[in-house]
Amino acid sequence: MDHFIFLIHPCCYEVLTPQQVEQDNLYLYVELEEKIKARWLASLAEKPKDTLFVQLGGPEYFWQAAKEHLGETYACYLRTPFSQEAGLADYFCRLGDEIKAHMAANDLQFDAATATAELWGESFEGCVPGYGGAFAQHLGLQKAPRMLFEMTVYDSRFLYGARRMETVAVVNSDVEAWLFECHDGTGAATFQARNTAQWIDQRQVRLQLDNHRIQVCNKQGHTLWPPEPWAKGMAEGVHEYGMTLAEANWRWVRSVGMRYDEFKEVIRGARVVAVE
Repeated sequence: MDHFIFLIHPCCYEVLTPQQVEQDNLYLYVELEEKIKARWLASLAEKPKDTLFVQLGGPEYFWQAAKEHLGETYACYLRTPFSQEAGLADYFCRLGDEIKAHMAANDLQFDAATATAELWGESFEGCVPGYGGAFAQHLGLQKAPRMLFEMTVYDSRFLYGARRMETVAVVNSDVEAWLFECHDGTGAATFQARNTAQWIDQRQVRLQLDNHRIQVCNKQGHTLWPPEPWAKGMAEGVHEYGMTLAEANWRWVRSVGMRYDEFKEVIRGARVVAVE
C-alpha cells in the first residue's frame, strides 16, 4: 500500500438532539457536516485499492463503506481507549501501535519515504491536525499528510463565506499556515504542524504583529492579543508575538485593519523555534 486516509472524529453534530442544535445555534455546522459526510462517502468509492483507511471515532458506517470499497484488509477502525492518567503522548503512541498492528496482521507494508496521506474529519482547526500530525510522526511518514479543507468541518464561524484560501509553508519546519480571506475582506491565519503531534508540541511560532491592525483570537472570535482592549489614542507598535504549536491549534491571527496581501506577508514572516 502507498496511501493513507485518516478520518478523525466524524459526525460530531449528527448525534445532537434538535434541542441542542437550537440552544447553541449549531445549524451552520449541521448543514456543513451533511455536505462533508456525502463527500467522504463518495470519495471512498473512488479510491484505489492500495489505500489504507484509518478511522478514529464516529459512526462505523464509514468504516463499513471503506471495507466495501477498499476491502476489509484496508479498513482500520481504531479502538484504543484514552487514559486521562497516562495522557496524550501515551495515547498517540498506542494509537500508532494499533495502526501498525492492523498492518502487520494483514501483511500490509508501506515505504515511509514515499507513502502519502490525506486528512479528513472534524474539526479543521482542532482534532484533524492534532491527530493527523501524531499519526504521521508515529508512522514515520516523510511526506507531509495533505490537509483537505473541503473534507473537513471547521469550528470557526468567521470562515463561513470565505472568499479564498491558500497555504504558506513556514521555512525550516513541518508547519504550514492556512490563510483565508474572510467574507468581510479581513484575513485569518492558523498554523498547523504536519509531521509532529501538535497538541504536545512546545515549539513556538513567532511573528511580528501590529497591535492596531492585527489581533489574535480563539475559534469563537474572542480576542487574546493585544492584552489591553483597543482604546482611542493607544500607542501603536509592532511587537513580537509567540505561541506554542499546542496553543496555535486553537488560535487564529486576524487582520482587522490590513489588506489581505499585506497580511499574507506578515504570515510569511513567521518562524518556528525550539524553546529550551
